[in-house]
Amino acid sequence: MTTASNNNINEAVEALYDLHVGVIGKGSERHEKPHKPVLLLAVLDFIAKGKATPDRVPWTLDIRERFTLYFEQVKKPCDQNTPENPFLFLRKEKWWQPVKISRNGDHPLEATPTVGDATAGTVFARVSAPISTWLLQPLHRLRLREALISRFFPQARDRLERFFQEPFIIQDNSPEGQENCNASETGAGRSSGFRRKILEIYDYQCAACGLRIKLPQVGDLTFVDAAHIIPFEEGQNDYPTNGIALCKNHHWAMDRFIIAPSPTGLWKVSAKIDARRSIGEKELRSLHNTPILKPSEEAFYPEESALEWRCARLIA
Repeated sequence: MTTASNNNINEAVEALYDLHVGVIGKGSERHEKPHKPVLLLAVLDFIAKGKATPDRVPWTLDIRERFTLYFEQVKKPCDQNTPENPFLFLRKEKWWQPVKISRNGDHPLEATPTVGDATAGTVFARVSAPISTWLLQPLHRLRLREALISRFFPQARDRLERFFQEPFIIQDNSPEGQENCNASETGAGRSSGFRRKILEIYDYQCAACGLRIKLPQVGDLTFVDAAHIIPFEEGQNDYPTNGIALCKNHHWAMDRFIIAPSPTGLWKVSAKIDARRSIGEKELRSLHNTPILKPSEEAFYPEESALEWRCARLIA
C-alpha cells in the first residue's frame, strides 16, 4: 500500500477516534456512551455481508439485532439498548447522513427512526469521506474495527472480535491469511486522536508537575504529551482511562519506570533516585507521594488496573 493510501486511511481512523459520544452515569459507573461505535461495528458487518454499501446503509430489523449483539458485550448498568439514537445522531459526524424516503423523494432524517421505518424500508444512511473509501475492502474494514475497539472497547476485545463478519478473510486458513486477520497487524492505534483527547481532558497540564504551556497562536503548541499508562503495544488500549498527560521530562521518566502513578492517587518514585546526586534527581525525588493531577471529568480518571501495572514495574 502506498504512503498516500496509508495517510488516507489514517484520516478515517482519526474520524472514528473523534466520534462525539458524550458521557453518562455517576461515580465509578461514569463512562462514554457506547452507542455510536457499537452501531458502526454493526454497519461494518452489514457491508462485509453485502447487506449495505457506503451509499446505502439501511435501517432494518436486522441491523437493530446486530447492534444488540455487540451492545450486550459492552453495556454498563445505565446504558439503554436504543440503536435508533445513534442512527440519527451520528449525523453530527459530517460523514454520516441519515435519510428518510417519502412520496416527495429523499430528505434528511429529522427524528429517530422507528420499528415501522425498519419494516417499511424508508430510512437509510449515506457514508461519505473520509470513511466511505475504506469500507469496501476486508482488511481496511478490519483496521476500522480495530480502531473502534482500541479507542472505545479495549477491555471487551476478545468478546467483540468473535462476532466480526469478514468471510473472505475468516475462511482463509493459510498462515498468510491468519496473519492478515491478526488485529495487531491492522495498523490501528498510535492515533493523534488519542493525543488530542488526553490533552483536552487534562487541560494541557502535566499530571505530575502541573506544567501547562499551550500556545494557540502556534497551532496549539504544547510542552505536554499524551502518555499511555499501559503501553499501546501491551494491550492496544487507546481508551482515555489508559492515558495521562505529562510534560516531556516526566513522560521520559515514566516510560523508563523511574516514576509511576499509583492506585492511591499519589506518584511513586524509584528508590534508585538519590536526591543528593543532582538537582534533576532531587526534583524527581520531590515528586514522591505527591497527588496525581486528575482530569475534571470523572469518567476519564486513570484506570486502577493500569496504575497497578505501572507501579509493579517501578525500578526497585
